[in-house]
Amino acid sequence: MTGLAARNGGRIGLAALIAILLLGLGLRLDYAWEARAPVYDAIAYERIAANLEHGEGFSLGTNATQPASNYSPGLPLLAGAIYKLSGGVHERIARLVLALIGSLAVLFTYLIGRRLSGPAAGLTGAGIVAIYPALLEYQGMLMGEPLAATLLSGAILAFLWASVPAPTASRAGGAGSGVLARSPRGRGSQTRDRTRASRWLAPGLLLGALALVRPEYLGISLVIAVVAFAWNRSNWRAGAMNAAILLAGATVVVAPWTIHNAIALDRFVPISTGGGQVLFAGSYLPSGGDPERVGAEVLERHPGLTRKLSSRFVSDSATKRELAEVVVLRRLRLEQILAALAAQRYPEMETDEALARMGRERLWDDLSERPLDYGGFVAAKVWRAWSHGPRRVMERPGWEALHWALVGFGLLGLVVLARQRPSEALLFGVLLASVTAIVALLVASPRRVLVTLPLVAALAGVGSAWLWTTVAQRRPARG
Repeated sequence: MTGLAARNGGRIGLAALIAILLLGLGLRLDYAWEARAPVYDAIAYERIAANLEHGEGFSLGTNATQPASNYSPGLPLLAGAIYKLSGGVHERIARLVLALIGSLAVLFTYLIGRRLSGPAAGLTGAGIVAIYPALLEYQGMLMGEPLAATLLSGAILAFLWASVPAPTASRAGGAGSGVLARSPRGRGSQTRDRTRASRWLAPGLLLGALALVRPEYLGISLVIAVVAFAWNRSNWRAGAMNAAILLAGATVVVAPWTIHNAIALDRFVPISTGGGQVLFAGSYLPSGGDPERVGAEVLERHPGLTRKLSSRFVSDSATKRELAEVVVLRRLRLEQILAALAAQRYPEMETDEALARMGRERLWDDLSERPLDYGGFVAAKVWRAWSHGPRRVMERPGWEALHWALVGFGLLGLVVLARQRPSEALLFGVLLASVTAIVALLVASPRRVLVTLPLVAALAGVGSAWLWTTVAQRRPARG
């Protein structure tokens, strides 16, 4: 017990850690028990999970506005498994299980912050994650962000654990000197190398599970594998093996669902078919970077599409020509509008493939013909994603201030890390830059950034701990 306290800032630090962990767990269980009014995606996940339990497969039913394959499979598959084990569609049990998993993000944040800059940094980051309202509200419905945040922070923690050098059997300079000796390359050394390399399987498995919840992390896994390779510059073969094992772990998790898609959809779809839609919506320059404006802007520029949709989906007498756009926007969702546009433009193609092609065409045209406008568009999207948290509760002054402090101290922590621990700074910097690039390319939703909250909070802990130490050192001694 004494050793445990020593590693965690003494008895006071250990007591604070336990209190933060219990607070994070208690809040999540409370939100999961009481539930919150579900957003549209949460309703879709509920239906898919329930249909899995009822033996109807990965489907949304006959009245769905888009195919179930557009949705990430990870959360509904997990919820469906929970329903199967609990003997029925018990959504509250599923939410409680997800709350238990989500609470691990608090612990993982602490462990990451402690590794980077000591217990104080870890406690600061863990405290932020424990009470961050947007995470808690999503914990009260079947949403993938809390699960994804746990998987991402767990994957990064496993990455850092795998990168720890293995000790040798002997030490130079005698006992207690702390200097590791180089032992001859023999069978024992090769065994240690293989054992150490196998540790890279854990972050790979977690990244694969994360990709099933947030498909964009399938590409980010490749970037993290490159970082794993770069971390072992003195031995490129070992670095290549580490990266390969990491990617193999991710592939093992994702491959079964890719095979399922090949059978069910009769084409190659690694995870989901929603990429074309988010690419088109995310690259639609007239929206100004606000995804909620895409539908209105599309209809304004395609009046024939508005008339077609109003006659197809709206049958009451209110649909006069001058009211058609208003009625269509009120009654139809964006995916229905975009599906109709794709069918009009490329009727011979699948909807997601057509939207992906249209998105690439629009992206190329805007970059080549209006580069300055597109640069401002991207800046607006990045600002939208990082400037505030999702959910209306984050617009309250106190929580908005917390979010700004989190981002500001997180940037400071990354700078400090770049000076003190450049390898870890490379990992965090590349990952956050990749998420920002995805925000710039696809739909700019703060929900994408929310997944990184444990990492940003750990960095904020590093920044705040450094600032506190710096101020304390420069304060003149009394007396």
